[in-house]
Amino acid sequence: MNTFLFYRLLLAFLLGDYLLQFDWLFRLRYTKRWGVFVHAGFHLLATLVLCLPYLHDTWFFVAVVLVQVAHGFFDKIKKQNLWAFLGDQLFHLATLVGLAWLFGKLAPVDWLPAWLDVLWKDDYLVNLLSGLLLSAYMGMILVNFINKTFRKAFTREVFSDYFRNSFLFGGLLAFSGVELGFQISPWFFLAAVAPAALLVWLARRPTDEDGSFKGAYKLDYLWMFLWAALWGAIVGLKLYP
Repeated sequence: MNTFLFYRLLLAFLLGDYLLQFDWLFRLRYTKRWGVFVHAGFHLLATLVLCLPYLHDTWFFVAVVLVQVAHGFFDKIKKQNLWAFLGDQLFHLATLVGLAWLFGKLAPVDWLPAWLDVLWKDDYLVNLLSGLLLSAYMGMILVNFINKTFRKAFTREVFSDYFRNSFLFGGLLAFSGVELGFQISPWFFLAAVAPAALLVWLARRPTDEDGSFKGAYKLDYLWMFLWAALWGAIVGLKLYP
């Protein structure tokens, strides 16, 4: 498998599935039948931009388009619980692995300016950005589905601003602190632990079943920290092929 290509495909997927899934686009996906294909269009755009040096091959371009069309149809399946969410993510991951394997011998061309080409070819930078997105955005959604699946009284349909922002910043700080702790100095681990500890302290008590402080449980932030720390360690120690 072409891991170099896979890392760029993965970053494009994470951008399209999380960072570029705006509130209006999320609502459109569930109010219009064709909304999922607008979402898939953002995926296509992110993939074409990040894989621009590979677009000299017509078949690669065709394969990317077909994968995103399949993405749109697959996303019509509504995800109600953790298992459906994980299945959805595994399906998309499998399509990326398939592309990286099918075009394993495809070489990129030097279409980019020299300064941009240096950044584009830096696996560490690409995986650092992927780690940030996995830690903040996917961590938030993953915890939400854990609650939907395992908490019988859980009814949250829309993220509160506090829940969203606390998870985004908490996840980013946890990932960055662990990553920098391995890369530069162990003192950075404090930047990972302290915000998570504060969020746990502020969150609702485990026994409060009639509502939550700003929509989050203490255990939510523990999962957030562990998830972000895992990716921080993987990127910081470069535990990828």
